Amino acid sequence: MSTPLIRILNSSFHRTSKSPPLFPNLTFTLPSLHPASTPQKWAILGPSNSGKSTFLQILQGKHICDPPAGRTFPAITEKRKYPGSAIALVDFSSRGMSGEEVVGEYMSSRYESRRDAKDLTLRQWLERTALNLPLYTDNFDFEAHTTPQILGKHANIPLETVTHGLRLTKLLEQPVSTLSNGQGRRARIAQALLRGVEVVLVDEPFMGLDPWSTEQLSTLLNKISTPVVEDDGSNQLSSQVVMSLRPQDHLPEWITHIAYAENSRIAAMGEKEKVLSSMRVDKKQHAGVGLLQRVYDKTQKDIDHENLDENKGKVEKQEREALVEMKGVKISYRNREILKDFSWTIKRGDRWGLFGPNGSGKTTILAIITSDHPLSYSQPVKLFNRPRLPEPGQAGISVFEIQSRIGHSSPEIHQFFPRRLTLRQCVESAWSDTFITKPNFTANAKERVDGIFEYFGIGEEEQKREFGSFGVSTQRLALFMRAVVKRPDVVILDEAFSGMDGKLRDRCMAYLENGLEERQALVVVSHLDEEIPEVVDRWVRLKEVGEEGKVIFGKR
Repeated sequence: MSTPLIRILNSSFHRTSKSPPLFPNLTFTLPSLHPASTPQKWAILGPSNSGKSTFLQILQGKHICDPPAGRTFPAITEKRKYPGSAIALVDFSSRGMSGEEVVGEYMSSRYESRRDAKDLTLRQWLERTALNLPLYTDNFDFEAHTTPQILGKHANIPLETVTHGLRLTKLLEQPVSTLSNGQGRRARIAQALLRGVEVVLVDEPFMGLDPWSTEQLSTLLNKISTPVVEDDGSNQLSSQVVMSLRPQDHLPEWITHIAYAENSRIAAMGEKEKVLSSMRVDKKQHAGVGLLQRVYDKTQKDIDHENLDENKGKVEKQEREALVEMKGVKISYRNREILKDFSWTIKRGDRWGLFGPNGSGKTTILAIITSDHPLSYSQPVKLFNRPRLPEPGQAGISVFEIQSRIGHSSPEIHQFFPRRLTLRQCVESAWSDTFITKPNFTANAKERVDGIFEYFGIGEEEQKREFGSFGVSTQRLALFMRAVVKRPDVVILDEAFSGMDGKLRDRCMAYLENGLEERQALVVVSHLDEEIPEVVDRWVRLKEVGEEGKVIFGKR
């Protein structure tokens, strides 16, 4: 039997010496990968705020262990490595591509950050990672320190092996700021593997990924966690992988063992089928069931965009105002075409779904609508029947007026939202020009804020707590409330329910079902059927980058 990588025996953990225990009386063993034995492939399963991320941090060596000798790293110690350098935790929450905490402004950040000298290619980013060099500085000769000879001598694993194994080779010359969600996640995993780690801990790797990217990343993680016979000449990647997942996430078939977390305790642990049965968790994969099956159906025929208004209901087509008009939009980054001749009209009362693979341009389209994208001014777009810039006989529209009429929740907003604001200040910022400026309240603002907190059952004491003190589920709820509370002309929900507990998500769906006014338009982006409101009755599907053909419009 191989020596365990991590062994925890009847131990409890604390954030500080006086804080309550986390995962009390925990016993857990993570075996080493060995060709002679069947590998154990673990997933930590549980709802938001269950302690999954904390459990991964404990495996990494963080938090105080009681007793101190209750947590050991036998196989890592045998190799004369430290847990801090032999175990990598890869999360995708509030950190940038470099792993550093996100700082700076939100508006246009995704498109303007690290440009020119600081706009690293994926190759540069990975090379500097492999050699533990600083990523961004003006006083360092990187070319002299990243030659092939130095890389070959000092990197733990050849760069080519990592990029080939994670299907990143064709992206090496692409700026890291332009990588899609799925590409960026593979790059973060590559960053960890280049350091020659023994264990890769991956926190909710599938959140926000389309089905194709999810399956691709799952296959790669399985390959990484499969033991390789020494000296077989394959030069494959091989590290033990432990991932955390929500109950609604895709559970890979190759997972063999599960630890189910609830309230920072392990409710059940062991072989996958036994744990799922004991916890009554239904993890049968119903791929393609629901609206998304039609959206991604290869035989789906395009419906003329203009004819989607037929039989709309109470409000006739000719009476409804166009809130967003995009005609022939073209966007490209460094000769990489994202959008080509894209046209779309959003009218009052519309309930749209915007779908497509990661990297197909969904976030770019939404950033043009909200004017967060720097090319918003140069594109053929009208918002609220006015151009972005003044034209002869027609005044332009300012970014602040645009954003005052649009409610928006997205992973990018979540990433940059100030954690120090209270929950109530978060919702009230719907009336602010920026996250932290003083709100310009209307006469009924307080009534609306009080009403939405009452609807979701959040009392005064919770409203006074800081946004950052809550778990991801409540944070996402607060940003949803912020997007809808003002009852803006356009509500944009970009992965707004990702990371939200099922009960809270269902309450949000009911709010959209009953609370949206006929004059409002809704745009929803998601990769999961359960996160698409029933009120969505029309959709546009973007093509994958490099895919032939035009975008597809459809309706339920």
